[in-house]
Parts: sequence; structure tokens; C-alpha cells
Amino acid sequence: MAGLGDMVNKAKEWAGENPDKADSFVDKGGDAVKGKLGGHEEQVDQFGDKAKGFLHGENPPEGEQPPPPPPQ
Repeated sequence: MAGLGDMVNKAKEWAGENPDKADSFVDKGGDAVKGKLGGHEEQVDQFGDKAKGFLHGENPPEGEQPPPPPPQ
């Protein structure tokens, strides 16, 4: 059975290969949450932006350092 870390890494890998689809899924999820939590649209949008950044390797989780850039 895969651990949570493995699933996160696979999601990030998939998002890197399919950035438009990943962003679309985050947006659709955010819209669904906004429908349930009226009045918190700004917070949901902020979370969505952070999720997109995380999936694209831009925002590491708090307390973690981003990975070094690949050698060129």
C-alpha cells in the first residue's frame, strides 16, 4: 500500500505533466467548497492558489525548504 508521501509525489508528478488539468481540478474543487461555505470565497481562493503553487513546486509545505533547482 502506498503511503501519503508517495501519493503526494505522484500527484505533483502528474500536475507537472498536466498543469492545465491540475489547475482546473483545483478550481473546480474550490468552486464546490465556495458553494458550501458562502462568505469565505477569498479564503478558498487563497487556499486554491497555494494548492496550485504546491502542485507546481512553487510553495513547499510550511517548515520545509523547496527542493534545489535542477542542474543546467
